[in-house]
Parts: sequence; structure tokens; C-alpha cells
Amino acid sequence: MSYSPNLSHRITRLVTITTYVSVVWLSTSCHATDHHVTTPHSLDSSTKSPPPRFVPNELLVKFKSGVSPDRIASVLKDSQTDVITELQRGRLYHVRILDNQSVESTITRLTSYREIEYAEPNYRYETQK
Repeated sequence: MSYSPNLSHRITRLVTITTYVSVVWLSTSCHATDHHVTTPHSLDSSTKSPPPRFVPNELLVKFKSGVSPDRIASVLKDSQTDVITELQRGRLYHVRILDNQSVESTITRLTSYREIEYAEPNYRYETQK
């Protein structure tokens, strides 16, 4: 039995379409009938959402050495922050953001001052149990 090229092409197309329809049908029908399947993004109602990675409205700000206490106070005031704790003799400060600015935008504002060595969120750390 000899096939013409046109018939061979039709058979290949028919097999491809049949395979595609079967795969789609199986994937949708299996999902629809198995009500016990847990999707990777569903959350158990007893599962709590993880705490934020950092404390909201708090930063750690480190000044370069040699910056005067008056200049530090001025920069922190201009940046709408309030000192919670001085951690390293006039260089590292734990501060609270006073206005409605985000942690990220306050960091951007602070790091624009040449006196700032770095500013970062007050990250939360937990020990493993």
C-alpha cells in the first residue's frame, strides 16, 4: 500500500491534534475530579503568614567617623527620624521613621547624605530551634 505525500501529511496532523486534545482533556479532567489535590499556593487555615523580614518604620543608620553630634542630629531630624538607641558611640543609631515614608524611601533619603556610611532596615533574626 503506497501513501501519497498529502495523505501522510494528513495522518501526521491528525495524530498531532489527537495527542494534543488528549493531553488537554486528561489534564483538565484529572484536576476537576480530584478534589483532594492541594495546590502549591494554597494555605492551610492554621498556617500563619510569616512575619515581615524587618521591623516596620525602623532603621539602623551608621555615620562615618568624624561626623559631629550636631550634624548627626541635623541629618536625622531632616530625614524625619527619631533616635531609639545609640549603639556605637555616636556612629550607629537605631531610629524610628516619624512620617509616612516607607523604609525603602527613607533609606534612599538618608544615603544621599555624604555623612552616612549605610542605612538599612532593622532586620528580624530568629535562632533555629
